[in-house]
Amino acid sequence: MTRPEPPAPERDAAARAVDAIRAANAATPAPAGLRARVDATRRERTSRRHRGRSRGRLGLAAGFAGALAAAALVAILLLPSGTPGGPSVSVAAALGVRPAVEAAPAIRAGEPALLDREAADIPFPNWAPPFGWRATGARTDRIGGRRAVTVFYARGARRVAYTIVEGSALERPDGARSTSRAGTEFRSLALGGRPVVTWRRQGHTCVLVGGPGVSDARLLALAGWRDGGSLPY
Repeated sequence: MTRPEPPAPERDAAARAVDAIRAANAATPAPAGLRARVDATRRERTSRRHRGRSRGRLGLAAGFAGALAAAALVAILLLPSGTPGGPSVSVAAALGVRPAVEAAPAIRAGEPALLDREAADIPFPNWAPPFGWRATGARTDRIGGRRAVTVFYARGARRVAYTIVEGSALERPDGARSTSRAGTEFRSLALGGRPVVTWRRQGHTCVLVGGPGVSDARLLALAGWRDGGSLPY
């Protein structure tokens, strides 16, 4: 129900009363204490707005950094695998961020240091007894016409993926750090925010990719393990 408009004289009187109040407020200064409290309140509100904007900018920056890392991984996954020089270590490393689609390999009968899975006649190691990393799954892919086998390992919430690419060795990545252990040269780098170690074994390329919380040192320890020289490589 719509309220009726007041008569014109009453509207004029109300308007004059509002104008008089505004004029009185403008002409009469507030007490110093009240002004100080008002100023402090305004400063606090302004400070809160600035802090909120700063947190927003930080959150946006963190989100943007995460998006860049995710985009880097996606870009690696979309790289062409049939380049003139063959697939790259980056493409091989990207297999380690894909999901496992095969069951975890069993332990090889009579050889507890190895798994019952291999690529290019190179067996995958059983890292459970010495390091606590157990095999959790596997997958087989083709990159640049080459067969690539990946075995996934886990220790608690941490994950690593070990890929062996069949065929001739891939080009070593530029700018990677070099470490030599027992006559094998390992190259360490980061791809998409993940640590990566690559090396050559029996003329083929091996790539080990670490998930969150896995250090370069841990990857090197896993990659360089040979069970005291008893492994067939």
